[in-house]
Amino acid sequence: MKSLNRSDLIRKNEIPYFEIPEITHLDWVRHAFLTRMGGTSPPPFESLNLGKDGGDSEDHVSRNKSLTASSFGFDPHQLILLHQVHQDRILVLREPDDHLPAGLEYDAVITHSPNRFLGIKTADCLPILIIDKAKKVVAGVHAGRQGTACQITRKVLERMKTEFGCLPGDLWVAVGPSIGLCCYEIDEKVFLQEWKSLSRSKGAGKWMVDLPRINMAQMKMEGIREDQIFWINLCTRCHPDLFFSYRGEGQTGRQLSFIGIAETNLECRSL
Repeated sequence: MKSLNRSDLIRKNEIPYFEIPEITHLDWVRHAFLTRMGGTSPPPFESLNLGKDGGDSEDHVSRNKSLTASSFGFDPHQLILLHQVHQDRILVLREPDDHLPAGLEYDAVITHSPNRFLGIKTADCLPILIIDKAKKVVAGVHAGRQGTACQITRKVLERMKTEFGCLPGDLWVAVGPSIGLCCYEIDEKVFLQEWKSLSRSKGAGKWMVDLPRINMAQMKMEGIREDQIFWINLCTRCHPDLFFSYRGEGQTGRQLSFIGIAETNLECRSL
C-alpha cells in the first residue's frame, strides 16, 4: 500500500488537493481529493463547501462547484453529486446519454461513459475512488459507518465485475481522507464483531474504529492486493485546517472527491 500525507498536497488554480500520481499519469482519467480550502463559502462552511444540506447558501455551493469544474477542466453540469443516504445503493451509468434518476439517493456510482465526473462528498466518512485501467471504468464510493456495515465497497467491486467485466488485478483503489482510528468512537450497539481486529475497545460500551482499514479488508476479500491501494492517510478531525469534520465541528461543510473519464484519447470499447 502506498500512503500519502500533508506533504503531498498540491494546488491547481489556488485550489489545494491531493492526487494519486500513478492515476494522474493515465491521460484519460481526471481525479482529485479536495480539501476545504479555495472556495467562497463563509464560516462555518469555509470555504470550498460542496454540500447543500448543512445550511450553506445554494449560491455559495454553486459557485464552489463552478470553481472546481473550471479548475479541473470540465463543465459543472458534468459533475454528478449524489444525495448520499448512508446505505448500499449503487448507481450504474452505462451510456453517455443515460438520464439521471430523480433524487440520486445512492452512495456509489460506476460508469465507463466519458465526461461524467463522479463526486463524493464527505466530512469524516470515507471517499473511495476506483479505476479499471484495462476496461476504462471508474467508480466513486461514499463509505460511512452504515455503508461500511453494508459492505458497500465489496458490493461496488462486485458490480464492476458483473456490469463491465472488471477483474481485480486491473484495478487501482484510492482511499481518501476520513476520520481515523484516533478519533472515531462509536457505541457498542452499532459495532460489528467482524470489526474487532481493526478496532480498539475503550470499555463502557465504546469502541474506536478504523474505518479505512475495515474497507481495505473488504477490498482484499474481493481480490485487491496491497500494492493496488493508495491511501491519503490523514484524519479529517485531526486536521481541521484542511478538512471539514462533522465529529469535530457539528455544523460544517463537505469536501469533494471526484473521478471521471475525459473524452480525449479514449479508445473504442467493445463492451
